[in-house]
Amino acid sequence: MKTSKLFLIVLALIFFSPGKSTSQDKDLNSYFKNFSISAYVDTYFSYDTDKNIFNTPRLFCSISPYRDMFGLNVAQASLKYNSEIIRGIFTMQYGDIPEVNYGPVTRSKYVQEANIGFSPASKLWIEGGYLLTHIGAESFPKNNILSSFSLQTNYEPLFQSGIKMSYDFSDQFAASLFILNGFNMFEDNNKNKSAGVQLAFSPNAKLKFVYNNILGNEQPDGARGKTRFLNNFIVYYYPTNEIDVIASGDYGTQEHSKILDTANSANYYGATLTGRYKFSPKFSAALRGEFFQDLDAVVSPVLINGTGVKANALAFGLEYKPVEKAYVRLEYRYVQMDAAQKIFYDNSNNRSEATMTFGFEY
Repeated sequence: MKTSKLFLIVLALIFFSPGKSTSQDKDLNSYFKNFSISAYVDTYFSYDTDKNIFNTPRLFCSISPYRDMFGLNVAQASLKYNSEIIRGIFTMQYGDIPEVNYGPVTRSKYVQEANIGFSPASKLWIEGGYLLTHIGAESFPKNNILSSFSLQTNYEPLFQSGIKMSYDFSDQFAASLFILNGFNMFEDNNKNKSAGVQLAFSPNAKLKFVYNNILGNEQPDGARGKTRFLNNFIVYYYPTNEIDVIASGDYGTQEHSKILDTANSANYYGATLTGRYKFSPKFSAALRGEFFQDLDAVVSPVLINGTGVKANALAFGLEYKPVEKAYVRLEYRYVQMDAAQKIFYDNSNNRSEATMTFGFEY
Protein backbone atom coordinates (compact mmCIF):
# COMPACT_ATOMS: atom_id res chain seq x y z
CA MET A 1 0.00 0.00 0.00
CA LYS A 2 2.82 2.40 0.87
CA THR A 3 4.50 1.65 -2.47
CA SER A 4 1.28 2.32 -4.38
CA LYS A 5 0.82 5.67 -2.62
CA LEU A 6 4.40 6.67 -3.45
CA PHE A 7 3.82 5.72 -7.10
CA LEU A 8 0.77 8.01 -7.24
CA ILE A 9 2.75 10.86 -5.68
CA VAL A 10 5.49 10.53 -8.33
CA LEU A 11 2.86 10.53 -11.10
CA ALA A 12 1.27 13.65 -9.61
CA LEU A 13 4.62 15.43 -9.53
CA ILE A 14 5.10 14.66 -13.22
CA PHE A 15 1.72 15.68 -14.54
CA PHE A 16 1.27 18.72 -12.31
CA SER A 17 4.84 20.00 -12.37
CA PRO A 18 5.15 23.77 -12.94
CA GLY A 19 5.84 25.22 -16.37
CA LYS A 20 7.64 28.50 -16.85
CA SER A 21 9.32 29.98 -13.80
CA THR A 22 8.69 33.38 -12.24
CA SER A 23 11.16 35.59 -10.43
CA GLN A 24 9.91 34.25 -7.10
CA ASP A 25 10.78 30.65 -7.87
CA LYS A 26 13.94 31.35 -9.90
CA ASP A 27 16.21 30.10 -7.13
CA LEU A 28 14.09 26.97 -6.65
CA ASN A 29 14.17 26.14 -10.37
CA SER A 30 17.91 26.71 -10.41
CA TYR A 31 18.26 24.19 -7.60
CA PHE A 32 16.26 21.58 -9.53
CA LYS A 33 17.79 22.30 -12.96
CA ASN A 34 19.51 18.91 -13.09
CA PHE A 35 16.30 16.98 -12.43
CA SER A 36 13.99 15.66 -15.14
CA ILE A 37 10.76 13.70 -15.00
CA SER A 38 9.09 11.34 -17.44
CA ALA A 39 6.22 8.89 -17.69
CA TYR A 40 5.33 5.97 -19.95
CA VAL A 41 2.15 3.93 -20.46
CA ASP A 42 1.64 0.83 -22.63
CA THR A 43 -1.71 -0.94 -22.98
CA TYR A 44 -2.70 -3.99 -25.03
CA PHE A 45 -5.26 -6.47 -26.26
CA SER A 46 -4.03 -9.99 -27.05
CA TYR A 47 -5.47 -13.11 -28.63
CA ASP A 48 -4.08 -16.57 -29.31
CA THR A 49 -5.25 -20.03 -30.30
CA ASP A 50 -4.07 -21.61 -27.03
CA LYS A 51 -7.20 -21.76 -24.82
CA ASN A 52 -6.05 -24.06 -22.02
CA ILE A 53 -6.56 -21.73 -19.04
CA PHE A 54 -8.22 -18.31 -18.97
CA ASN A 55 -6.80 -15.43 -16.92
CA THR A 56 -3.36 -16.97 -16.44
CA PRO A 57 -0.15 -15.69 -18.07
CA ARG A 58 0.43 -17.11 -21.55
CA LEU A 59 3.47 -19.31 -22.14
CA PHE A 60 6.42 -17.45 -23.71
CA CYS A 61 4.71 -14.07 -23.30
CA SER A 62 6.43 -11.82 -20.76
CA ILE A 63 4.85 -8.86 -22.59
CA SER A 64 1.05 -8.65 -23.07
CA PRO A 65 0.71 -11.82 -20.99
CA TYR A 66 -3.08 -12.24 -20.70
CA ARG A 67 -5.26 -13.44 -23.58
CA ASP A 68 -8.69 -12.27 -24.69
CA MET A 69 -8.72 -9.12 -22.60
CA PHE A 70 -7.60 -5.52 -22.53
CA GLY A 71 -4.62 -5.09 -20.25
CA LEU A 72 -2.04 -2.65 -18.95
CA ASN A 73 1.49 -3.71 -19.78
CA VAL A 74 3.06 -0.95 -17.73
CA ALA A 75 2.49 2.52 -16.32
CA GLN A 76 5.72 4.00 -15.06
CA ALA A 77 7.06 7.29 -13.76
CA SER A 78 10.73 8.27 -13.59
CA LEU A 79 12.70 10.91 -11.75
CA LYS A 80 16.23 11.49 -13.07
CA TYR A 81 19.18 13.54 -11.89
CA ASN A 82 22.10 14.28 -14.20
CA SER A 83 25.19 16.43 -13.66
CA GLU A 84 28.84 16.21 -14.64
CA ILE A 85 29.77 14.07 -11.63
CA ILE A 86 26.49 12.70 -10.22
CA ARG A 87 23.58 10.94 -11.90
CA GLY A 88 20.72 8.75 -10.80
CA ILE A 89 17.28 7.45 -11.67
CA PHE A 90 14.24 6.26 -9.74
CA THR A 91 11.46 4.57 -11.73
CA MET A 92 8.26 3.15 -10.28
CA GLN A 93 6.02 0.85 -12.28
CA TYR A 94 2.66 -0.87 -12.21
CA GLY A 95 0.99 -3.32 -14.59
CA ASP A 96 1.19 -6.80 -16.04
CA ILE A 97 4.90 -6.65 -16.97
CA PRO A 98 6.06 -6.05 -13.38
CA GLU A 99 3.41 -8.46 -12.04
CA VAL A 100 4.46 -11.35 -14.29
CA ASN A 101 8.21 -10.70 -14.57
CA TYR A 102 9.16 -9.05 -11.28
CA GLY A 103 6.44 -10.31 -8.91
CA PRO A 104 7.45 -14.00 -8.66
CA VAL A 105 11.11 -13.27 -7.84
CA THR A 106 11.28 -10.00 -5.89
CA ARG A 107 9.38 -8.14 -3.17
CA SER A 108 10.19 -4.89 -5.03
CA LYS A 109 8.04 -5.46 -8.12
CA TYR A 110 6.87 -1.83 -8.21
CA VAL A 111 10.47 -0.59 -8.61
CA GLN A 112 11.92 -0.82 -12.12
CA GLU A 113 15.13 1.12 -11.48
CA ALA A 114 16.65 2.84 -8.45
CA ASN A 115 20.32 3.66 -8.74
CA ILE A 116 22.81 6.46 -8.28
CA GLY A 117 26.30 6.95 -9.67
CA PHE A 118 29.29 9.25 -9.62
CA SER A 119 32.14 10.04 -11.99
CA PRO A 120 35.54 10.00 -10.22
CA ALA A 121 37.35 10.71 -13.49
CA SER A 122 36.56 11.78 -17.02
CA LYS A 123 34.59 9.10 -18.96
CA LEU A 124 34.44 6.81 -15.89
CA TRP A 125 31.19 6.12 -14.03
CA ILE A 126 30.49 3.98 -10.98
CA GLU A 127 26.81 3.27 -10.30
CA GLY A 128 24.95 1.10 -7.82
CA GLY A 129 21.44 -0.01 -6.95
CA TYR A 130 18.59 -1.57 -8.89
CA LEU A 131 19.43 -1.69 -12.61
CA LEU A 132 17.90 -2.84 -15.86
CA THR A 133 19.76 -5.82 -17.28
CA HIS A 134 22.72 -5.36 -19.60
CA ILE A 135 21.85 -8.63 -21.34
CA GLY A 136 19.92 -8.77 -24.61
CA ALA A 137 18.67 -6.60 -27.45
CA GLU A 138 15.05 -6.25 -26.25
CA SER A 139 13.64 -4.39 -23.25
CA PHE A 140 10.36 -2.63 -22.48
CA PRO A 141 8.13 -2.17 -25.59
CA LYS A 142 8.97 1.51 -26.13
CA ASN A 143 12.61 0.55 -26.72
CA ASN A 144 11.87 -2.33 -29.11
CA ILE A 145 11.02 -2.74 -32.76
CA LEU A 146 8.24 -5.19 -31.82
CA SER A 147 6.33 -5.09 -28.55
CA SER A 148 6.51 -8.84 -27.92
CA PHE A 149 9.62 -10.57 -26.60
CA SER A 150 11.40 -13.17 -28.69
CA LEU A 151 11.84 -16.70 -27.31
CA GLN A 152 15.48 -15.87 -26.60
CA THR A 153 14.65 -12.70 -24.66
CA ASN A 154 11.97 -14.51 -22.67
CA TYR A 155 14.71 -16.51 -20.92
CA GLU A 156 17.19 -13.68 -20.45
CA PRO A 157 17.33 -11.57 -17.27
CA LEU A 158 15.19 -8.41 -17.31
CA PHE A 159 16.57 -6.68 -14.20
CA GLN A 160 19.42 -6.91 -11.70
CA SER A 161 20.96 -5.23 -8.67
CA GLY A 162 24.57 -4.43 -7.90
CA ILE A 163 27.40 -2.17 -9.00
CA LYS A 164 28.24 -1.08 -12.54
CA MET A 165 31.58 0.45 -13.55
CA SER A 166 31.70 1.85 -17.09
CA TYR A 167 34.38 3.61 -19.11
CA ASP A 168 34.27 5.17 -22.58
CA PHE A 169 37.68 4.53 -24.12
CA SER A 170 36.70 6.44 -27.26
CA ASP A 171 33.68 7.36 -29.36
CA GLN A 172 33.88 3.86 -30.82
CA PHE A 173 34.58 1.60 -27.82
CA ALA A 174 33.09 1.37 -24.33
CA ALA A 175 33.28 -1.26 -21.59
CA SER A 176 31.37 -1.99 -18.39
CA LEU A 177 31.94 -4.33 -15.44
CA PHE A 178 29.08 -5.56 -13.23
CA ILE A 179 29.10 -7.09 -9.75
CA LEU A 180 25.58 -8.38 -9.13
CA ASN A 181 23.40 -10.23 -6.66
CA GLY A 182 22.45 -12.68 -9.38
CA PHE A 183 20.62 -13.56 -12.57
CA ASN A 184 17.32 -11.68 -12.85
CA MET A 185 16.99 -10.75 -9.19
CA PHE A 186 17.10 -7.74 -6.88
CA GLU A 187 17.45 -9.58 -3.55
CA ASP A 188 20.15 -12.25 -3.44
CA ASN A 189 19.23 -15.91 -2.92
CA ASN A 190 22.67 -17.04 -1.74
CA LYS A 191 25.96 -15.75 -0.33
CA ASN A 192 27.65 -15.69 -3.73
CA LYS A 193 27.82 -12.79 -6.16
CA SER A 194 27.64 -12.83 -9.94
CA ALA A 195 29.84 -10.90 -12.34
CA GLY A 196 29.24 -9.59 -15.82
CA VAL A 197 30.88 -7.67 -18.64
CA GLN A 198 29.64 -5.51 -21.49
CA LEU A 199 31.83 -4.56 -24.46
CA ALA A 200 30.47 -2.27 -27.18
CA PHE A 201 32.27 -1.36 -30.41
CA SER A 202 30.93 0.97 -33.13
CA PRO A 203 33.27 1.19 -36.13
CA ASN A 204 30.88 3.68 -37.76
CA ALA A 205 27.41 5.15 -37.38
CA LYS A 206 25.80 2.26 -39.30
CA LEU A 207 27.24 -0.67 -37.35
CA LYS A 208 27.57 -1.64 -33.69
CA PHE A 209 28.78 -4.85 -32.00
CA VAL A 210 27.95 -5.69 -28.38
CA TYR A 211 29.11 -8.59 -26.21
CA ASN A 212 27.52 -9.21 -22.79
CA ASN A 213 27.95 -11.95 -20.22
CA ILE A 214 27.00 -12.92 -16.68
CA LEU A 215 28.69 -15.59 -14.54
CA GLY A 216 27.59 -16.89 -11.15
CA ASN A 217 25.99 -19.56 -8.98
CA GLU A 218 22.23 -19.01 -9.12
CA GLN A 219 21.16 -21.76 -6.71
CA PRO A 220 19.71 -20.88 -3.28
CA ASP A 221 21.68 -21.44 -0.08
CA GLY A 222 21.61 -25.08 0.93
CA ALA A 223 21.33 -26.37 -2.64
CA ARG A 224 24.16 -27.82 -4.69
CA GLY A 225 26.10 -25.02 -6.39
CA LYS A 226 25.64 -24.69 -10.15
CA THR A 227 27.69 -22.00 -11.87
CA ARG A 228 25.87 -20.52 -14.85
CA PHE A 229 27.67 -18.65 -17.64
CA LEU A 230 25.56 -16.79 -20.21
CA ASN A 231 27.13 -15.18 -23.28
CA ASN A 232 25.10 -12.71 -25.33
CA PHE A 233 26.11 -11.31 -28.73
CA ILE A 234 24.33 -8.46 -30.55
CA VAL A 235 24.87 -6.77 -33.92
CA TYR A 236 23.04 -3.55 -34.81
CA TYR A 237 23.11 -2.63 -38.50
CA TYR A 238 21.52 0.45 -40.07
CA PRO A 239 22.39 0.34 -43.80
CA THR A 240 20.01 3.19 -44.71
CA ASN A 241 17.74 5.63 -42.90
CA GLU A 242 14.80 3.35 -43.70
CA ILE A 243 16.23 -0.04 -42.67
CA ASP A 244 17.14 -1.36 -39.19
CA VAL A 245 18.56 -4.85 -38.62
CA ILE A 246 19.29 -6.40 -35.21
CA ALA A 247 20.82 -9.87 -34.78
CA SER A 248 21.21 -11.41 -31.33
CA GLY A 249 22.45 -14.75 -30.02
CA ASP A 250 22.79 -16.43 -26.61
CA TYR A 251 24.91 -19.36 -25.47
CA GLY A 252 24.68 -20.47 -21.85
CA THR A 253 26.11 -23.30 -19.77
CA GLN A 254 25.40 -24.48 -16.22
CA GLU A 255 27.21 -27.01 -14.04
CA HIS A 256 25.58 -30.25 -12.84
CA SER A 257 22.47 -29.67 -14.91
CA LYS A 258 22.09 -32.50 -17.42
CA ILE A 259 18.67 -34.04 -16.84
CA LEU A 260 19.94 -37.60 -17.40
CA ASP A 261 23.39 -37.07 -15.83
CA THR A 262 23.63 -34.33 -13.19
CA ALA A 263 27.39 -34.76 -12.95
CA ASN A 264 27.77 -33.00 -16.29
CA SER A 265 27.15 -29.45 -17.46
CA ALA A 266 24.23 -28.54 -19.68
CA ASN A 267 23.95 -25.85 -22.32
CA TYR A 268 21.23 -23.78 -23.92
CA TYR A 269 21.18 -21.35 -26.82
CA GLY A 270 18.97 -19.08 -28.86
CA ALA A 271 19.05 -16.63 -31.73
CA THR A 272 16.90 -13.76 -32.98
CA LEU A 273 16.98 -11.77 -36.22
CA THR A 274 14.80 -8.65 -36.48
CA GLY A 275 14.39 -6.30 -39.43
CA ARG A 276 12.37 -3.13 -39.83
CA TYR A 277 11.53 -1.01 -42.85
CA LYS A 278 10.34 2.58 -42.32
CA PHE A 279 7.97 3.62 -45.09
CA SER A 280 7.78 7.08 -43.52
CA PRO A 281 8.53 8.68 -40.13
CA LYS A 282 5.07 7.53 -39.00
CA PHE A 283 4.67 4.07 -40.52
CA SER A 284 6.91 0.97 -40.48
CA ALA A 285 6.78 -2.81 -40.80
CA ALA A 286 8.93 -5.39 -39.01
CA LEU A 287 9.74 -9.09 -39.29
CA ARG A 288 11.45 -11.29 -36.68
CA GLY A 289 12.72 -14.87 -36.73
CA GLU A 290 13.35 -16.68 -33.43
CA PHE A 291 14.93 -19.91 -32.19
CA PHE A 292 15.54 -21.26 -28.69
CA GLN A 293 16.72 -24.63 -27.34
CA ASP A 294 17.13 -25.62 -23.69
CA LEU A 295 16.65 -29.40 -23.65
CA ASP A 296 18.04 -29.78 -20.12
CA ALA A 297 15.73 -27.09 -18.70
CA VAL A 298 18.49 -24.85 -17.37
CA VAL A 299 16.32 -21.73 -17.58
CA SER A 300 13.07 -23.11 -19.04
CA PRO A 301 10.55 -25.51 -17.44
CA VAL A 302 10.53 -29.28 -17.93
CA LEU A 303 7.72 -30.04 -20.39
CA ILE A 304 5.49 -33.09 -20.86
CA ASN A 305 8.11 -34.96 -22.90
CA GLY A 306 10.66 -34.69 -20.06
CA THR A 307 12.88 -32.03 -21.62
CA GLY A 308 13.11 -28.27 -21.61
CA VAL A 309 11.93 -25.93 -24.35
CA LYS A 310 12.85 -26.36 -28.01
CA ALA A 311 10.99 -23.94 -30.25
CA ASN A 312 11.11 -21.48 -33.12
CA ALA A 313 8.84 -18.58 -33.99
CA LEU A 314 8.11 -15.98 -36.63
CA ALA A 315 6.63 -12.55 -35.88
CA PHE A 316 5.36 -9.76 -38.12
CA GLY A 317 4.33 -6.29 -37.01
CA LEU A 318 3.04 -2.94 -38.25
CA GLU A 319 3.63 0.30 -36.36
CA TYR A 320 1.97 3.69 -36.67
CA LYS A 321 3.40 6.67 -34.78
CA PRO A 322 0.87 9.55 -34.61
CA VAL A 323 3.54 11.61 -32.81
CA GLU A 324 7.20 10.95 -32.07
CA LYS A 325 6.70 9.51 -28.57
CA ALA A 326 3.56 7.46 -29.25
CA TYR A 327 2.83 4.25 -31.17
CA VAL A 328 0.08 1.86 -32.20
CA ARG A 329 1.31 -1.64 -33.07
CA LEU A 330 -0.39 -4.65 -34.63
CA GLU A 331 1.57 -7.90 -34.38
CA TYR A 332 1.12 -11.52 -35.47
CA ARG A 333 3.33 -14.32 -34.15
CA TYR A 334 3.50 -18.05 -34.84
CA VAL A 335 5.24 -20.33 -32.31
CA GLN A 336 6.26 -23.87 -33.28
CA MET A 337 7.43 -26.28 -30.57
CA ASP A 338 9.38 -29.49 -31.08
CA ALA A 339 7.17 -32.30 -32.40
CA ALA A 340 7.15 -34.07 -29.01
CA GLN A 341 6.21 -30.92 -27.07
CA LYS A 342 2.45 -30.82 -27.58
CA ILE A 343 1.75 -28.29 -24.84
CA PHE A 344 -0.89 -26.11 -26.46
CA TYR A 345 -4.65 -26.40 -26.82
CA ASP A 346 -6.09 -29.60 -28.34
CA ASN A 347 -2.76 -31.45 -28.00
CA SER A 348 -1.04 -29.11 -30.45
CA ASN A 349 2.61 -28.13 -30.67
CA ASN A 350 1.98 -24.75 -32.33
CA ARG A 351 0.17 -21.52 -31.55
CA SER A 352 -0.83 -18.34 -33.37
CA GLU A 353 -0.90 -15.00 -31.54
CA ALA A 354 -2.25 -11.54 -32.35
CA THR A 355 -1.59 -8.46 -30.24
CA MET A 356 -2.42 -4.76 -30.43
CA THR A 357 -0.46 -2.35 -28.23
CA PHE A 358 -0.77 1.37 -27.60
CA GLY A 359 2.12 3.28 -26.05
CA PHE A 360 2.89 6.87 -25.09
CA GLU A 361 5.95 8.38 -23.42
CA TYR A 362 5.90 11.79 -21.80
